[in-house]
Amino acid sequence: MTDTTIDLDKLKHFIPFDSLSDSHLEEIRSRLSVETVLPGRLVFKRGEQDPRAWFLIDGAVDLTDASFQVRHFPADDDENYLALDNYSQHTVNLITTEKTTFYTMDRNHLDLLMTWTQAAESMLDEGEDRHQGDWMDALLESELFSQVPPAKIQSLFVQFEEREVALGDIIVREGEAGDTFYVIKQGKAMVTRKQSGRSETLAALTAGDFFGEDALISDAPRNATVTMTSDGTLMCLGQQDFRDILQQSVIRRVTAEAMNAMSEEGDRACVLLDVRLPMEFKHDRTPGARNLPLTELRRDVRNLEKDFVYVVCCDGGRRSELGAYLLSEAGFDAYVLDHRPATEDAAQQTATTTA
Repeated sequence: MTDTTIDLDKLKHFIPFDSLSDSHLEEIRSRLSVETVLPGRLVFKRGEQDPRAWFLIDGAVDLTDASFQVRHFPADDDENYLALDNYSQHTVNLITTEKTTFYTMDRNHLDLLMTWTQAAESMLDEGEDRHQGDWMDALLESELFSQVPPAKIQSLFVQFEEREVALGDIIVREGEAGDTFYVIKQGKAMVTRKQSGRSETLAALTAGDFFGEDALISDAPRNATVTMTSDGTLMCLGQQDFRDILQQSVIRRVTAEAMNAMSEEGDRACVLLDVRLPMEFKHDRTPGARNLPLTELRRDVRNLEKDFVYVVCCDGGRRSELGAYLLSEAGFDAYVLDHRPATEDAAQQTATTTA
């Protein structure tokens, strides 16, 4: 039986949720499921692969190990502050002894959450208010930052530099070169763009929102102006650190041969997207590709079908990298088509992720 009610006060009893802000707990609510199980039911068994982590909220269970030793474990047990038998392959049988409620979460996301929160805590000075780390919490919940390997999270945080800003400060200006990626730690900002001689408001930003990545990936001028609408604090990451840590964690490459193999052998079809302008595509068509210019991709990305794997191409590399980045940021499985010569190291010709 599945329920949908998440009691955040009960969730705070467990690690790592006890160290998260209320706003972050609200954000991850949708990642949790509630399972209410009748007494005498086998929830999971020893040796079984399980993608979910189980937290005992109410009721009681029996845990039986390989030696048939049984431990009765009620929800009010002093040691009930972690996920139950939190291994990808279970080491015990778990049977309910009364009507029992569990909260469950994808194990991979929980592992990332544990790593992220511990790294965030280590970045805070002793005695500093915990809410100062809320901007880190917000980043975790973005599709983009959730792809950063746990081993690189600490390195990522260390490279950010804090900058105080004031109401009216222009942080990035449309048309200028960009060399910094920004996260709003405190405060609010507005994104505008020139349109037919007038300034058009595109978005409002607040704590946890980030901006400035497009220009760093594509080496193109800033495509909008960001102005502070309050005093605040920004966390800033330089271009080289951004590329070394964040961009390379997200952008994956695949050769045409590997793409065809993925499509033939995998359970999802590959869609080849050419992100050049229509006139470029018309005069130099990429065989089998659909033309979706960057401007349209940015606007329509949420309408694409997530069941496909997307491979992005252009005539060079920068635009396809930005396209793959935009897709990854929106939660899609995306690659850049690798056009490197066949004489390069064969190991680099296969689909890879940079860890």
